[in-house]
Amino acid sequence: MDFSGDGEMQSRERFITALNHGTPDRVPVYDFLFSQKLLKKMLGFNTPLYDGASQVKLASKLGLDGLFLPINGYCGFEDEPHKPGETFVDEWGVTYVNNGWPIMVQTDVALKTRADWEKYKMPPVEAPHRLNIINDGIKANSDNNIALIAGFLGPFTMAYWYFFDLAALSLLIYDDPAFIQEVNDSYVDWALKAVQYTYDNGNIDAFMIADDWGGTTSLLMSPKHLRELFIPPFRKIVQGMKSFGLPVIMHNDGRLHDVIGDLVDTGIDGYHPVERAAGMDLGDIKSRFGRTLCPVGNINNKTTMVTGSVDDVEKEARECIQTAGPGGGYILSTDHSLHDDIPFENITTYINCAEKYGKYPILGI
Repeated sequence: MDFSGDGEMQSRERFITALNHGTPDRVPVYDFLFSQKLLKKMLGFNTPLYDGASQVKLASKLGLDGLFLPINGYCGFEDEPHKPGETFVDEWGVTYVNNGWPIMVQTDVALKTRADWEKYKMPPVEAPHRLNIINDGIKANSDNNIALIAGFLGPFTMAYWYFFDLAALSLLIYDDPAFIQEVNDSYVDWALKAVQYTYDNGNIDAFMIADDWGGTTSLLMSPKHLRELFIPPFRKIVQGMKSFGLPVIMHNDGRLHDVIGDLVDTGIDGYHPVERAAGMDLGDIKSRFGRTLCPVGNINNKTTMVTGSVDDVEKEARECIQTAGPGGGYILSTDHSLHDDIPFENITTYINCAEKYGKYPILGI
């Protein structure tokens, strides 16, 4: 799909056109909005929870074209507020200490033995709170302007971070891989039911699966074991989502060179965040996969966005646009999120670059 109108697109149409590998009126902008400092600056208040309505208002005020809204039960996000330093257990049986926003780091996992698994029950899909964040965002997006992306976690992240920890998972690969497969199968079944429930609720434009396979220098697991144990269940979730006719974005941090082809073969439509800090080459991704994959991201949010000047930010954003923007199928973003360490002027500079340099036709570097 290519844009041939004389006027500007609305954000939602712009975002979906690019995600579907088409050419919109200009490059769209997207980011995770993980900053209470930014909320306070733009809206005049903070929210104790990641609140769908406030996120829509913030995204609209910033000029973003798409917004991430996780289902409730997305591990690491609170469903009810806790005091700083307070320990709590979520519906998956994962233990946290309230020490961040909006995502908490787990301090204990749900499964340590097969005996734990035999007693374990997945949370009810149609729990009353399951779509609170999404529905609050839908109501705030009453003009249907911003593309709303329903967020889910993938099987690898659930396995190494929430069901087990990475050390235990690494041993199970050799000692009891069937245990991992049982947990994966159960989670895929849960996720696909939750996807159906979310889709039936309406007013969602895309799905996102967050499933981090890599660190800054290498994969977190060998390509062999990812292919054997985790890419097949991931593909099932992707294909289940795509059966509803909506595009699917994968959020996958890290250095993924060894499995990028496997990732694309699962059928995803978008890949976020093409992490520059992990050596992911935006031009290489676009040239190899640009006909079927929309890259999202690649502005360094660890260095350039945090300590760079506005000129540094503009230079990098312009480079991204000119590298991946020609021909459509690119969404401008940082290579993870907007967080409290990023100066406000750097945020507005990068977002404004979409209007300044991203109007089609774009000339490549």
